[in-house]
Amino acid sequence: MGLCSSMHHGTDLSQSLRLKAIQIFQKIDKENKGVIDKKTTQQFWQSNFAKINTEALFKAVDFDNSGDITIQEWLTFWKIVKKTGYTEQEINEELDELMQGKAWVQFRVVDQFIQVDKNRRRSQIPQIVMEEQMMTLRKTKTAEMK
Repeated sequence: MGLCSSMHHGTDLSQSLRLKAIQIFQKIDKENKGVIDKKTTQQFWQSNFAKINTEALFKAVDFDNSGDITIQEWLTFWKIVKKTGYTEQEINEELDELMQGKAWVQFRVVDQFIQVDKNRRRSQIPQIVMEEQMMTLRKTKTAEMK
């Protein structure tokens, strides 16, 4: 069974969860650059252990280690959270906490998945990021056509 079929059976985010994740990304990306960097992320957390939260976030979500997190990497992370067994309700609660500026939660099972995946010869993460890029392009084109 390939990645595409395994990713689309129950591991895609619901539309409402996806939109909430995008809203949080946009809240952090105050300059609307389409990426979040460590500076804007630390500003998002302000004095709530901003540097620690930022470092933990980037370690978990910046898959290509570029120093920026794209919307595709952000959504890929949340898909992996769901893929590793967290429920939509649990993810929704974590997103609500983030929306309020509360601390970044370390998802140990997700961290383990990412470490194992990065050591595989055919990592799934770049494929999931690419799927997110394609989905974003389709939604943009659909919106432009309306």
